[in-house]
Amino acid sequence: MRSVDCRPVTAAAAAVVIAVTVALALRGLARTEAEERAADAPGPLIGPRVRAWYLGVVGPLAALLAALDVRPDHLTYAALGVSVLAGAAFARGAFFLAGWLTILAGTLDILDGELARRTGAASARGAFVDSVVDRWAEFATFVGLGAWFRHDRTLLGVVVAAFASLMVSYVRARAEGLGLVLSSGRAQRPERYVILGFGAWLTGLGGHLLCPLLGYQPQWLLVVTVWGLAGVATWTAIERTRDALAALRAEGNR
Repeated sequence: MRSVDCRPVTAAAAAVVIAVTVALALRGLARTEAEERAADAPGPLIGPRVRAWYLGVVGPLAALLAALDVRPDHLTYAALGVSVLAGAAFARGAFFLAGWLTILAGTLDILDGELARRTGAASARGAFVDSVVDRWAEFATFVGLGAWFRHDRTLLGVVVAAFASLMVSYVRARAEGLGLVLSSGRAQRPERYVILGFGAWLTGLGGHLLCPLLGYQPQWLLVVTVWGLAGVATWTAIERTRDALAALRAEGNR
């Protein structure tokens, strides 16, 4: 594995800040009656409590952006730019930075939809642009990740994860084009952001903390993350395909 400069003190400080932030965030998770009803329903990996909490966090920011007359398209293209930067960070082995940039891109992706709803700017054109730009953004991140692993067998995992992620979105779009409402799947877009983003910055954080002991920065967690993402994304694409075929079969039997 390739090594980079060790910064254990900075990493330790970052670990403390992250631990405090996570602790405060967990205390802020509120369980509403609607979430109670949805708690037992099968759904994505990120449950309704966390989704509701995160929307509560970004809600005030969306309100501020609306007041500043920021348009949803601005955030859509900003997410693309951040994803390109995340890909560049992955290509250079700056995993901690790449992880945070990936999470930031995911936050911008959530914010543009929330902003569109708050400002009444939701439209077919906006939904189309958002979907197309999202695919380019995801591709840019995977290109950078593939560049880092270009001499490693994990490159195959990157390719599978990239293809399966695109297939998750394609199957849903194709099903909706046939008049189906399809939202099943355990690893939807927010989950993929979280898996890759957190896996990357934990890799960077742990690498800097262990580097003085090992003499290099281990990257096994990022390898596990890539293969794990490839697995859950592939399963989600298959799951959605199965559900779409079942719905089409049911319609044909009516």
